[in-house]
Amino acid sequence: MRNKIIFGFAFIVTYSIQVAHAEFLNMGSAEIIMLLVAGIIFFGFFGGIFMLIYFLIRRNRTHPQIMPNTVAINFVPPTAYQNPPVDEKTDKKEPIKINARIALPQQNEIRYVNTNEIIRCEADNNYTNFFFSGGDKLLISKPLKEYSDLLKPQGFVRAHQSHLVNPKFVKSWLKEDGGTLLMDNGDKIPVSKPNREMVKEVLGK
Repeated sequence: MRNKIIFGFAFIVTYSIQVAHAEFLNMGSAEIIMLLVAGIIFFGFFGGIFMLIYFLIRRNRTHPQIMPNTVAINFVPPTAYQNPPVDEKTDKKEPIKINARIALPQQNEIRYVNTNEIIRCEADNNYTNFFFSGGDKLLISKPLKEYSDLLKPQGFVRAHQSHLVNPKFVKSWLKEDGGTLLMDNGDKIPVSKPNREMVKEVLGK
């Protein structure tokens, strides 16, 4: 069966070639020329397409192009955040509180007073004497250092180891004994040598 199919296929091909050859011999000169021209155009067209595809493939291999959707990424590390410079000359003094109150414990009561009523404080061993603008005086059973730390933010100044004064009640600076403060109530407060410049600066020199 297989041999018959092969024989039949070969017979058809041979017959077709003979018919085409006979037809070609029966053609006139004009028909042969037109057939040749058509063949040239046909092979030229497809040959040109083939050559164009060949050159495009070759070009892509030698000069790879960047895809239009490609995004260049810069991996430069971001600049480290820098804190703004701090002015070292900035005044760091705590603001003076106006009309602040403090508690002064006594044996039978706790007295609340406005700091702007205190003229000065004077150490008496482990006790502290408070002198007020109205002429009152209180003896508190706590050392002066404790009230010095409490009243310095209110503007009080340590003129001497034993004296803490309110600058608003300082009347004048006396040059006797190297430096003495005259208070509004007539009290004289000695100024120790280590504290002179600091006291003058507070008073405005």
